Amino acid sequence: MCLSALSEKWLCCCRKKKRGGLNEASYYEYTDPQPKYYNDQIGQLSEGLSFTVSGRLPVNCERFSINLVRNNESRDVALHVNPRLPQNYIVRNTKVEEIWGSEEVSSALPFRLSRGEKFSIQVLVTNPCYMISVNGQHFAEYKHRVPYKDVRILEVKGDVEDVEMQRALVMNYPQRLPESEPKNIELHIDNGIDEIDASAEEAVTIPQEWCLIGAPTKKLESSPKSDHSTNDLGLTLPYYGALPPNSLVEGRCLKIEGRVRLLPHSFYINLQQGQDIWPHPVIAFHLNPRFSKASSGALGKAVVCRNAWFNGAWAEEERSELDTNFRPGRTFILVIVCTKDSFEVYVNRQFITEFKYKVSPELVDTVYIQGDVKLWNVTLEQNPVIRGRNVRIYHNPLCSDTEY
Repeated sequence: MCLSALSEKWLCCCRKKKRGGLNEASYYEYTDPQPKYYNDQIGQLSEGLSFTVSGRLPVNCERFSINLVRNNESRDVALHVNPRLPQNYIVRNTKVEEIWGSEEVSSALPFRLSRGEKFSIQVLVTNPCYMISVNGQHFAEYKHRVPYKDVRILEVKGDVEDVEMQRALVMNYPQRLPESEPKNIELHIDNGIDEIDASAEEAVTIPQEWCLIGAPTKKLESSPKSDHSTNDLGLTLPYYGALPPNSLVEGRCLKIEGRVRLLPHSFYINLQQGQDIWPHPVIAFHLNPRFSKASSGALGKAVVCRNAWFNGAWAEEERSELDTNFRPGRTFILVIVCTKDSFEVYVNRQFITEFKYKVSPELVDTVYIQGDVKLWNVTLEQNPVIRGRNVRIYHNPLCSDTEY
């Protein structure tokens, strides 16, 4: 269905909603109707065109909006990006002939706009959708409801100060800020030592106080000066970790330490080439445990999906319902091992699943993690051979022993 036909169908639905009293236009009105920023010379939109709006939020900020407006009689709003600070979410919507559509508010990225601080919101135009990032992190996609080629105006309204806009034709997205740059993954690799004793235990480096879940003390709740280092809080999600070229080779493993959230839905780990969201990166391994009430109900049970993205598309997905050894609120050590022909996954030393290589793991230079976990540490390590035996410490028990 073409965009024009889609917008007509959508507009018909909106009219029905408005007659039913479901359209809350008052949420989109401002005491001061004058834009804080207005530009009607942004040119014709095309794929790869990026608009980055930056400014400062006053201490009394309630809400503001960034609008891409069509140059027609009704001044239709093709994209409305509306952060609402009291609710801690960002609305996305479209207005056609003075009628607002259904709001989109969901996002995997936590709300990270704060009163009294600077902000940066980037909107990238692509053929299927707008891509929106907040402070250098991809936030959401918004599928086109009306044709974007008629958009000619960008305006900013509401509680915002010192607004600036940067227009650019970009080759990748999102535009990173210093705080959203990938973190270098620690390398615990000593090529001279590749054997350990059979009795060696895996070191658990997650501090005990970080593992415990409890209600915050009144002191922490009431004191705005409470200071926690990054190590106390773990690693921020979404997590981007950088690896040197050709790091993932046979005999090495990626070690991820963290904790499952109390009410987990899912999380995923991408071993990929590059840190961009657009264009879509090559993903050598996509690991996605999905916790569902529809499963057998046993704690730790999850549908574990495995896949790879290359040549512009996903491969055929592999999925299994497994006892993953993940428990709500409990810590874990997840290890992804590189073997001769596959990625093998272990949780707390227990073999979970494997995924045959679709593309070479050596192209991986970025680890991307998102979802219902808290992360403590990510490291690249050796998978050493057990002294006196012909197996590595992490080895698939379903396979026969192989000499190394």
